[in-house]
Amino acid sequence: MESTVIEVTSKGGGISEALSLTEKLGIESGIRKKSVIHLRLLAEELFGMLRSIAGDVSANYWIEYNGPDFELHLKSTVEITDKMRDQFISASSSGKNDAARGVMGKIKVMIANFMFSAREALPYTLINTPASYHMGAAAGETAAMWSMSLYKDEIKKTGGKKSAEAWDELEKSIVANIADDVKVCILGDTVEIIINKTFWH
Repeated sequence: MESTVIEVTSKGGGISEALSLTEKLGIESGIRKKSVIHLRLLAEELFGMLRSIAGDVSANYWIEYNGPDFELHLKSTVEITDKMRDQFISASSSGKNDAARGVMGKIKVMIANFMFSAREALPYTLINTPASYHMGAAAGETAAMWSMSLYKDEIKKTGGKKSAEAWDELEKSIVANIADDVKVCILGDTVEIIINKTFWH
């Protein structure tokens, strides 16, 4: 089943309504109270990333669900402004900027980097792995997809200090600890983030 679509903005518009919808669907689906809290936390992480973007960005939020299986979708057409570009470039070059802190911060930077340099190799360390790959797309459009579960697998295989740091960051991430997977799909200037979670009773 699919929920109604709610428009949310980086200024906070629609977010309280979207969180209420998320909780309501969790309760109606019969998952445990703790699971409903986890579902809300995942939605809050999505909206936190949206709110951290400089400028005025709107996105469509909806949930696809079937029993204990949930998919949280956030889809937006992103027009990169000079302010956003400066913010992301400084974040990706230093790796220490607040914009790149945490898993969701890195995903945000990854999206911007891909859009800035769609014809080049994707530059940010988070996505220099087989967890990210270019996809075939319509003429004139670029496309890519990144998966957190593939990223986790790649870190485990790689080893070394950087992988240990990346794993440590994942272990501290609410999203990485709760979600079964996070997918980022980019097609042209449209970005969709999908969080998958099955709540076992």
